Parts: sequence; structure tokens; C-alpha cells
Amino acid sequence: MNDLRSQLSFGFEQTFTTPDWWMDPGFVANSNTPLKLEKMKALAENLATISGGSFIESADVHSHLQYETFDGQGHPSFVVTMDPGSIEVKTQPLLISEIEARLNPLFEAAERSGLVPYRNWWYGIRTGTEGGCHINLAGLSPATNPLVLQPELVIAYITTLHNHPCLTYPFMGVDVGPGGNCMRMDEHALDPHAHHAPGKLNSLEKLSELIARCNSPSAAEGSLRSALSAEAIQTHFAGSKLAEDKHSAPSLYKYRAPLFFIEDRAVEALRSAHEVFLLCELRIRILESLQRDLQKGAPLPTLQTFSPGLHEDQLASLPLWRQFQNFCRTLQVDPVQYLTFFDRQFPRLTFTAAPEIRPPKFLELREGRRPRVIRDIQMRGDLIISKTIDTSFARLEILWPAELGAECLVNRQLLKAGTQERDATQMRHLVIDFQKSGRNLEFVLFHPERKEVIEAAAFSPSSMMFVAAEKLVLCEGMSELAPSRPGSSHFVLLT
Repeated sequence: MNDLRSQLSFGFEQTFTTPDWWMDPGFVANSNTPLKLEKMKALAENLATISGGSFIESADVHSHLQYETFDGQGHPSFVVTMDPGSIEVKTQPLLISEIEARLNPLFEAAERSGLVPYRNWWYGIRTGTEGGCHINLAGLSPATNPLVLQPELVIAYITTLHNHPCLTYPFMGVDVGPGGNCMRMDEHALDPHAHHAPGKLNSLEKLSELIARCNSPSAAEGSLRSALSAEAIQTHFAGSKLAEDKHSAPSLYKYRAPLFFIEDRAVEALRSAHEVFLLCELRIRILESLQRDLQKGAPLPTLQTFSPGLHEDQLASLPLWRQFQNFCRTLQVDPVQYLTFFDRQFPRLTFTAAPEIRPPKFLELREGRRPRVIRDIQMRGDLIISKTIDTSFARLEILWPAELGAECLVNRQLLKAGTQERDATQMRHLVIDFQKSGRNLEFVLFHPERKEVIEAAAFSPSSMMFVAAEKLVLCEGMSELAPSRPGSSHFVLLT
């Protein structure tokens, strides 16, 4: 069995912005501004200083200025280039054992240059930069690339990522769903503003067909599976979105000669070299597990079909965390070390509109993720320059102690019905979609037996902050609101 830890390489495209990114067009949507050029040069200079090396000017594929840096021995180390809305840094291919030592200088240099790997927002949260930030999997050389030497591993890997949304949604940042930079295979067809013309062949159908042929009895006797090659995979998926649209997650857009690498795009800007290591370690554990199964003659995993709830109940922090915990147990990986990514993707909201207002003690509000509503996309060739997002659509996740009752109100009318999801931590969980109409959401926590109000809070959807709550009493009756699906804990506010 090939040793993935000594053969599989990881390349990165890490992005940075400024703490007050909204003040300069270069860190909002544009590529080339004086401040961005100044910060790019500062980053290159600091990288050279920290490594005892040097840097030179060159041009990227779009003829924009970039800086190539070299370590003290003259070996290439980083390429500092520009991305719409951020500064992008490309790394050399690294083995899993090299990642932290080689990337620590990058984050140190960024800090010295006044750059940060996130965007600050007015209501107290930090998201990714929304620039490119990908993990590229391949080999240190074409001759040792395990994705070429073991092509069935490629099929098993992309199937596993599709079957487990918990491996992508918690890590990809806000650009979720159809039209995003890292679409699942079952999200391409839903995009009315497709980046490119629709593919001639459906990715899921093509993948399912290939898996079935590899798992057939004839294949087990030495036909298709044993004859599978990287070139055959490339040919098989030609014309499909998986291969033709690089905005897939993962993407086979660059799985072609001579490098044959997979681009894992469902990754937002990471905050440290250790975080980069954690995500690469997770990937190598997945691949090692699949490799062991395939070496034992196990069939390739088959594709799962997801219900409409994929973008509703299943695109929420608690269900994804439970799925991730269960998946990690199969790999003998401690899931707790990845909890920071879940807290970042579904951040707790605590900012208040005035100092005298206190956020609730028992009620927990988290910003949810939902497919973005894209109104327009500006392209330069196959590069997305900017997107116009309808920010009036939002999602909240509401959590409260299971022993307490809860009501959610808009304009003093009850807007919660049905049952709520309850997790192992004895918290109840409700997902609410709404439009930011400016009307406050009001919440009441009460003792279900005594009908006594324990806590009340008011939240402004327009400011995403807690505001002063009036004295509330429990409402009588129910609204006409119903779950989006029977048995669901997901609701839509009809405002």
C-alpha cells in the first residue's frame, strides 16, 4: 500500500485582507488599488526578512503585478498575488509533515504587514475573506502522485465528500449553495445565474455510472476497476460540471495531465498554520481509510441522494456537528479540535445596540447559513470579479435549554409552531429564515409548568444586534406558520 503521508502533497491558496477592508475598493471587489499593492509588497518583504531570503517582481496570468519569494537557500517559497477583494498567497507543494513549519512564517509576515485572514463585520463577527482559499491535492511529482497511481481513490474521495455535507458546509464560509465558489454536484443545476453554460452531462449521473461499472462483478474480475486510470477518469467526466466548472467542491477542473490534482474549494481563509494542518490531516485520514478499504477489495462507496432538507434542516450547526462527530469516530479522529470551524461558520450573536442592553443569558442566537441569493455575477474570462448578493435574506439558529419553553414573535404574533430538535447537550434548536424587513424578532423563554417568563430578548434583523426588549407576556394561540416540511424544525417567517 502506498504511503500517502510521504507521497500526497498539499498546495494552498491563502487569502488576506485588512481589518477595515470596507474602506478600500481593493479589499471589497477590485483587484488593483494602491493600498493593495502597498500591502502586497510589505507582505513579500516581511516573508523575505523572516526567512532570510529574497523576493522579485513578476506578473500573474492576468498580467497583474505579483511577488515571488525565496527562502535563505534560494528555493521558491511563496507567490504573493492579487485576488478580487483580497491578497492571495500561493504556496509550494508540501507534505503533511512540512505544513506547520513552512506556513508559520506566512501568518507571521501577514500580521507584521497589517493583514488579517478574515473580514470584520459591524455586528461583531469575523467571516472568511471571501477570496480564493483552496487546498490542492496531488503529488510532489507526476510519477509519485497517489491520485494517479490509485485512480479509484479519486472516485472514492469525491463520493465521500458528497455523501457527508459535514465535511464541506462547516468549512466553506458564507458562499454556500448554487452559484457559489464551491458548489456540490447536486447544486449546479439549481443555479439560474450559472458561471458557464450548463454541462452536457450531469456530474452525479456520470459519477454514479462509473461507480456502478467499477463495482460490477465483471469489474471485480479484472475489467474496469483494474484498468481505471487518471486519463480514463478525465475522459469520463469531460463535459460535466465536475470537470468543466472549477467552482465545484471538490473540483476535477485541474485533474488533467501532467499534474492531475484535485482542488478542494470548500475551505475559507484559515487563521493559522495549525488550522491548515488540521484540515489536511482530516483529508489524509479520509484517504487513508478509503485506501485501506479498497486494498481489502471493498467496493467503491455509492452516492447518497439528499432531500430538499439539505439546504434547510441539514444546513445547520447542530445536525452538521452530530454528523461530523459520527464521521470522525470512524477515522479515530478527535472531532473537538475542529469545533472552532463550526463556531466560526455559525457564529454566536452577542452584540447589542447600546451598552446598557445585555445579550440574553439562556437564549443563544447564531447566524445561520443558507444558499445565497445571487442577483448578478461579473466575470473576467472564467474568473469571478464580483457578485451582487441580495443581503435581505438571512437565517438564524435559536438554541435554548431543553427544560424551558420558548416563543418567537414578530409584531407580537407568535411565529413558532410544531416541534423543535433536541440534541445530546439538552439544548433545543430551531432554524428560522427571514427577510431583513427591519421588524424586530422577540423571544420569550418561560417555565412550561408555571407559565412564568424566565428571560425575554429582542433582536433587530436589520442591524443583527440585540435591542431593548419590552416587557413580554406569553401569547395565546398559534399563528398560521407551519414547518417547511412535516416533522421539520425549520421555519420560514412570513413577514
